[in-house]
Amino acid sequence: MDLLEEKFDQWGLTPAERDVALFSIKGLSTAEIAGLRNTSEGTVKAQTNAIYRKAQVANRPQLLSLFIEDLMAEGLPGLEEQGAARLQSGAR
Repeated sequence: MDLLEEKFDQWGLTPAERDVALFSIKGLSTAEIAGLRNTSEGTVKAQTNAIYRKAQVANRPQLLSLFIEDLMAEGLPGLEEQGAARLQSGAR
């Protein structure tokens, strides 16, 4: 969550945009987000567009790719150990 909060701060997202961004990253549809937030789909679409503009992306896959790239650059905690253990055991 630290990476998400860091990016959201960097982009200057409002509290509502943070909620919408998090739900979008989790894979919820516009209708599902609207239902959870008790708002209209039009409002969610407007907030989504604001998020994309602030993050300088065009769509949800590009938004997700920003986080994937950062996670890959940092390395996932424990991933190296898991890989080493698999190599030692001969697993693929």
